[in-house]
Amino acid sequence: MRCLLLLLLGALSQALVKVPLLKHKSLRQSLKDHGLLEHITRNLRFDPGSKYVSELSVSGVSDEPLMSYMDNEYFGTVSIGTPPQEFSVVFDTGSSDFWVPSVSCSGSACTNHHRFNPQLSSTFQPTDISISIAYGAGSMTGALGYDTVQVGSLVDTHQSFAMSDTEAALFAFSHFDGILGLAYPSLSVAKTSPVFDNMWSQGLLSQDLFSVYLSP
Repeated sequence: MRCLLLLLLGALSQALVKVPLLKHKSLRQSLKDHGLLEHITRNLRFDPGSKYVSELSVSGVSDEPLMSYMDNEYFGTVSIGTPPQEFSVVFDTGSSDFWVPSVSCSGSACTNHHRFNPQLSSTFQPTDISISIAYGAGSMTGALGYDTVQVGSLVDTHQSFAMSDTEAALFAFSHFDGILGLAYPSLSVAKTSPVFDNMWSQGLLSQDLFSVYLSP
């Protein structure tokens, strides 16, 4: 059996913090099993560069649409709040925002997954900031908040994250609850510090470095 791990180097112990990543059926296969793959690929405009539209619109720059095969398959478990509420998330190196479904989201894309309840967390801090994120396929809207986030043995305090109020119906067939972005802060739609960068600024890591390991 192969094991995929997200590796982070903890500052205090100087030891690798391992976050197991689980392999599930791909979104493409789930859609195929439900007889929806042909409909989605025929009617949904896949646009992986949608989050860079403002940058691509400058003079002299053109974009070439690419087809997404929806093969996100590996997910890890993180927790949010006090006491912790667990979520399965995609560790996404192509985006920088962190979000999970909210209890205020009643669509099937949310009710099919774990939803965060801020009233159950004693460390949750709300904001009045709204957020909307568009991915190559699928999107979400919601509100920003702050809370304690645990990844492996690392406890990240006062971490910004989004709680979705609406999600694209496509997410109803995904095996993950939300997305944890690992890309650069400049790519954050919310203009907040991503989880990894927040860990680094809090001194939780001895190096600003993470890697992914697939065992033989």
